Amino acid sequence: MPSLQLPRYSPILLPVKETFATSSHKVAGSNIRPIEFNLVIESPPLICYGSRTQSTGALLSGLLFLDVNAYAIPMKNVTLELVQEIIVKRPSIGACKGCIHHVNVLHRWDLLKQHTTLPRSKYGYPFSHLLHGDFPASTSSSLAGVSYYLRATATPLAKDVAPITLTRSLPVYRSIVTTDVRRCLRVFPPTALNVTASLPAVAFPKSTFMMDLQLNNIINRENKTRWQLRKFSWRLDEITRLKHTGCDKHHDSPQQLEDIRTIAFNDVRQGWKTDFSNDGRIAAEIEISTLDDVPMSCNVLVPEFGFEIEHSLVVEMLVSEENHPANGSRQASPTGAARILRMQFPVEITERGGLGISWDDEVPPTYDDVPISPPGYDYIVPTRDIEHLVM
Repeated sequence: MPSLQLPRYSPILLPVKETFATSSHKVAGSNIRPIEFNLVIESPPLICYGSRTQSTGALLSGLLFLDVNAYAIPMKNVTLELVQEIIVKRPSIGACKGCIHHVNVLHRWDLLKQHTTLPRSKYGYPFSHLLHGDFPASTSSSLAGVSYYLRATATPLAKDVAPITLTRSLPVYRSIVTTDVRRCLRVFPPTALNVTASLPAVAFPKSTFMMDLQLNNIINRENKTRWQLRKFSWRLDEITRLKHTGCDKHHDSPQQLEDIRTIAFNDVRQGWKTDFSNDGRIAAEIEISTLDDVPMSCNVLVPEFGFEIEHSLVVEMLVSEENHPANGSRQASPTGAARILRMQFPVEITERGGLGISWDDEVPPTYDDVPISPPGYDYIVPTRDIEHLVM
């Protein structure tokens, strides 16, 4: 029998969602259930470090306890499944459950395969599994959602007794740990204006990050004109796309949806620095904040279902043209020309990595890494040199 009987003890159990059968499972005249499930997750939070192509996944391990509290119960089987569920919130056929729920069993443990009578005791079943690094993280958006959970099922041999199940949600996260800074260049023909921007490669939900902008070539020596920055605004958009083909019955009615909503925005009318030397430049530092009480998701890609969540930072700069003042004069007359310089920058929103590291980096030290070696056994003290101890 694949079960491992453990001694009776009371481990610290994490809160679980338990689904038991009807009252017929209870012992007569008592509230004690004859069979109960308990689940202990021993592994750290499931965080896939790195992108989908670079991550080595997350390691899941734990113990499933089956408590037989009453008499000996004949059992048919005991199984444990790791399930991925994708819910489409705007299906093409609203009443079709196959178009809404997509369940994928990632792994299955047959803890008890044969018919066995379990006496009253506590039974523990260890389990472990490596989640692939290309799995999407848990998320919930307006178009679709991705979730993971463990489902344990104990099926008694008696046909009049319904199976006993337990489900435990497993949040899966993705964290891209990097300190790189992305630098971008935007040009705006037919003018000579160009903008250089620098911003972090990744950002986090409910946080702030800085973005540096520099508007160059604001002075036109030939026409004796220059550009002045009047204001600039920014907004962070969350773009959700879904290209759903439906279930096997409704695959002939595909749909493609897109939902764009603004997470944060702000208008800035002062605080930049203007330099009219040489070709001229305007430098500004923007604080992008997502601390508002607006729910937001991290970047997610599920190519199998055409589901994607990405974020875009839109920056608009309003500039007006004016005549370059003569020598010694500080007044400039506007020419009436104005432009809106619009730029988009993709932003990778990811979870914080914290102090954790990937499971494959947790390598125990080898013997050669120990600085002080144990004593050798090459020299053996002869027995004749040992003094006899007289009591």
